[in-house]
Amino acid sequence: MNEHERLRTDLGVYVLGQLDEASAARLEQHLDGCASCTAELGELTPVAAALADLRVRPAPAAGDVPPGLADRVVGAVEHAARAERRTSWARTAGVAGVAAALALVLSLGVQSLRNDPTPTTPAVPTEAVGVRDEAPGVQASAALVNHTWGVEVKLRASGFEDGGRYRVDVLGRGGRRYPAGEFVGTGAREMDCNLNSSVLRDQAAGFEVTDSDGRVVAAATFG
Repeated sequence: MNEHERLRTDLGVYVLGQLDEASAARLEQHLDGCASCTAELGELTPVAAALADLRVRPAPAAGDVPPGLADRVVGAVEHAARAERRTSWARTAGVAGVAAALALVLSLGVQSLRNDPTPTTPAVPTEAVGVRDEAPGVQASAALVNHTWGVEVKLRASGFEDGGRYRVDVLGRGGRRYPAGEFVGTGAREMDCNLNSSVLRDQAAGFEVTDSDGRVVAAATFG
């Protein structure tokens, strides 16, 4: 193999950034006076640039591309480039590998989006709770979520004094009160509050909403 062909086989490894410093310097000197190799380099560079972009791009959303696929593809291409750099077909194999890698990742991503364009989060199981409205104008409903760390009260209501401060406590079966958070009333506008408490479901008996004066304005008893 003459010098021109030997340097030409290094083009694929060069655009992948895997050519050692001394070899890269010789190739760059050759490119200064070789129009055909310079033209080939121009064709290969966009492919390598696309691969580089794939490597630095943030991890895709779950479901778009199988986890770790990009890293496995990149690793395989780079390994092949290093192992086969000195063979007469190394440049072609390296470029074909890059193109195939990009096509595979992109096609999987597109196919995943076609199959599931709007991924949804599974619904959280809730327990309906009857709410007693203890203050004029208050209308409220609630649902209870049983978590491993405690309970969550999902409160939907209107009629609480606009700008008024309210406190929510979950009532334990032994009479203990567990703080579940506070909110500001929105008047006639309906509001949604997610209120969390550290009492476990089997020890939770209900909840109370009290105003800034300590008066109960809404309450519920859990089944």
